[in-house]
Amino acid sequence: MSEITCYSFHQGHNIYHEKIDDFKQPRVAIDISHVMNRAFLVSFNGEQEYWYHHMPHRLLEALFKSHPEGIEATQDKRFIFVYTGGLILRFSMSQEPLTSCMHVSEGSKVHPVIAATIKHIHAENIKKLIERGISG
Repeated sequence: MSEITCYSFHQGHNIYHEKIDDFKQPRVAIDISHVMNRAFLVSFNGEQEYWYHHMPHRLLEALFKSHPEGIEATQDKRFIFVYTGGLILRFSMSQEPLTSCMHVSEGSKVHPVIAATIKHIHAENIKKLIERGISG
């Protein structure tokens, strides 16, 4: 069974292509543990806070593969980076409980022009990430 795709770009969901520039800000090493559902307990600059991600199983899988001391967050607490050796996985995080995921209904189709535009934006996004040394 395939995974349901979320199309939301709210905090804690997907990363919008224009937000790549936000990755440049200083990062802080963090400790993170899964609490339940979408909630994670994060130690950030000596304080513990709850952070949320819409697909906790993906974040848990990345954390399982992470290198020791290979987990960092941006200063603004919006992104987590998990270093797994060959990859740097990025996750959008929220400090507030999440909005619902957005899904396309089963019968709907994306207009071909919109699909082509999304594909082009995604390709450009991957190029920018690679240029900056971040795995796509």
